[in-house]
Amino acid sequence: MDEIKKIADIAKALMLRDGYHAPIVFVEGTNGKVAVLLESFGNTNDERVQDMLKVGIKTAIEHNVGELDLIIFVSEAWIGTSLDVLPSLDPKRTEMLMISSLDARTQDEDIQGFEVIRDQKGQVINLKDWSHPASGSVKGNLLQAFQKGYQIVRPVLN
Repeated sequence: MDEIKKIADIAKALMLRDGYHAPIVFVEGTNGKVAVLLESFGNTNDERVQDMLKVGIKTAIEHNVGELDLIIFVSEAWIGTSLDVLPSLDPKRTEMLMISSLDARTQDEDIQGFEVIRDQKGQVINLKDWSHPASGSVKGNLLQAFQKGYQIVRPVLN
């Protein structure tokens, strides 16, 4: 079982059990692995990029995993139905559990999503597989911000 699938399975189990999932970054490097809980995660994309940059720096200082191999980010998110409205403000939005990954060596990114299904009491009762549109890009800026922050402290040697 690969690392991304293992983390996705654990994230889904926690979401079903607890009804929420705090934002967390899983980092794998040449000298080890670490999971880092984000204590704060901004409301706007710019704030979130800054938070990921700071977490990357903090991770490099406190948990040197060597050169980065894989970065995985798990968080809850909203998916909107219109490009004209922020997803969080879209009345037809969909609640999601998202698992984003970045191969730090090749810069290949991937994303897995699971639609959160709640009952009338608000309890999570199911997570439905979601696939991103084939025409869309998987490229984001959060994982790159983490990588940049980490490599400010621990530059790539080769």
